Amino acid sequence: MNNDVVYFSVNNWFCGRDYPKDEQFIKWLGNDLKQTFRDEEWVKENKLCVRYGYIDMSQNYCITAPREWVEKNCPKLLTDDEYEYDIISSVEGRKTYKGKYSDFVYKPDEEGNPPEDRFGWKFLEYSEENIGCEYYEEPYESEYDEDEDEDGTENE
Repeated sequence: MNNDVVYFSVNNWFCGRDYPKDEQFIKWLGNDLKQTFRDEEWVKENKLCVRYGYIDMSQNYCITAPREWVEKNCPKLLTDDEYEYDIISSVEGRKTYKGKYSDFVYKPDEEGNPPEDRFGWKFLEYSEENIGCEYYEEPYESEYDEDEDEDGTENE
């Protein structure tokens, strides 16, 4: 296992649930029109390997980073520290939850290969060639696909 690399995944949907309730992550993910982890220049300057794409209407990120970078820029990820956050819904009203910073960190598999995040996205291996941003698009699957042949006609 490479202890010099940290794998973490965040999504810009709900602060607290989908990314840490932390000033740095709010800065990086809080503005839907300016997502820091999609800024190729910034990502390369920081020597990160970022796979990004969409989950429904949110933006998802699998980030492979040098441990030194994480220790400097978001050290709480390396702890089990807890935080509280609220989600307001029309059904349940305001509800308070607890999260851990370490919930966003993923471990390599038994052979030391990059892990998958909660959506099944594979992290990039940390290497010079992978530094930068890589767009990821999941293959489209429809609940109706099972009812169609390869030519698009319906099965009977």
